[in-house]
Amino acid sequence: MNFDLVVCGVGGQGVLSIAWVIDHAAVEAGYHLKQPEVHGMAQRGGAVSAFVRMSDAPIASDLIPDGAAHLVLSVEPMESLRYTRLLCPEGWIVTDVTPLVNVGNYPATDALFDVLFAAPRVIALDATHLAHKAGTIKAQNMAMLGAAARLLPIPAALLEKQVRALFADKGQRIVDANVDAFRRGDAASRFGAALVAGGVAADVAARAVTGLEFGSGAVPEGVVAAWIERLRGPAGRELALRMFASRRELPLDAGSTGRQASAGHGKA
Repeated sequence: MNFDLVVCGVGGQGVLSIAWVIDHAAVEAGYHLKQPEVHGMAQRGGAVSAFVRMSDAPIASDLIPDGAAHLVLSVEPMESLRYTRLLCPEGWIVTDVTPLVNVGNYPATDALFDVLFAAPRVIALDATHLAHKAGTIKAQNMAMLGAAARLLPIPAALLEKQVRALFADKGQRIVDANVDAFRRGDAASRFGAALVAGGVAADVAARAVTGLEFGSGAVPEGVVAAWIERLRGPAGRELALRMFASRRELPLDAGSTGRQASAGHGKA
């Protein structure tokens, strides 16, 4: 087994904290590991990335070659596209959709998202909002880690254990908030996967997930089925576009009550 991923984002978003959790969980799971980092001008909002390479055999190189990465895990949408050349044909992009405009020539967001959602395998979250609901906006990175958890060759329980270890010296409230954010991200990701398995187009599912509220537990099967029915129908694409554009998070039970995206609850 070998598994390569790129963790990326902007300075201050906790990219290396994500890598720390994955690294320690991978070692506990018995894998060999290599993980180089690029800090850039992190304190000035520059790009930050880490290549995480896991294998059940010794690893020769620190670097991930083009076309070999199984996953790009990003805390910023433009940064997720920076590394797509590294993805293997079956690779995934897992990204937050909240832009952090840190350069003068940052692309127009409509164009950015058109390119992002054209990728065949994308998990997109409003991780900033999920983190806020969990109790601290700084847990955005742990929400993104949760979203990627189902794709990693590491049990989620080991990842959560290392999340607890990372924040242990910051007090129980911060530990609980980061674990909560991790679980919310995982729930959102699994919900999106269930939509696609139920016949919803991948880009429709990805956009819709950003406009829904998620708790820290699994979404009930009946709620999943109701959203599949809404989003698989002829009006599903338009509904998903409205949900993504407004990002006024709808409660998950809106799928069964038939409420329109325009009736969503505003962010706190």
